[in-house]
Amino acid sequence: MSGGTYDVVVIGGGPGGYPAAIRARQLGLSVALVERAELGGVCLNWGCIPTKALLRSSELFHLASRAEEFGLSVGEVDFDLPKIVKRSRKVSKRLNAGVRHLMKKNGVVVHEGSGRLAGTGRVAVEKAEGAEEEIGARNIILATGARARVLPGLEPDGELVWTYREAMVPRVLPERLLVIGSGAIGIE
Repeated sequence: MSGGTYDVVVIGGGPGGYPAAIRARQLGLSVALVERAELGGVCLNWGCIPTKALLRSSELFHLASRAEEFGLSVGEVDFDLPKIVKRSRKVSKRLNAGVRHLMKKNGVVVHEGSGRLAGTGRVAVEKAEGAEEEIGARNIILATGARARVLPGLEPDGELVWTYREAMVPRVLPERLLVIGSGAIGIE
């Protein structure tokens, strides 16, 4: 096996995968984790965490807009969307770095790439540059998470049709918005 053999290989580094990898290490097992995108998954990088950062900016804007009601003079209140988005991304990146630190601290070997089952006790990892390595595994945990569902006729184009990713990094605020879907990300 070009990538080594482990007691446990976890495919997916989101909120199901990375804690499982840490726990397996705490139990004394050798562990590799395969992640194709960012450690922490959709919630940490593109859902729960950045939405809360954006909402916090919105709350502060709203409160500042009502300052007069509280006897405060702050002048005209305005916002800078690129700075708000930048702060949101910074919060997610800081927490992502925390997950990366936890992997290192606990001795979990992280393989960056897209993992797939390659047969009994084998996981193939396709790297971004197209190279592939194979990892041996006595046990495999599948924690592959979620991705946006694409509806026919509503394919994301980054302009008129967004996924949760585009919604987290808008260049301008839309005048109108229709959210299709009522899952956790859609609601947020």
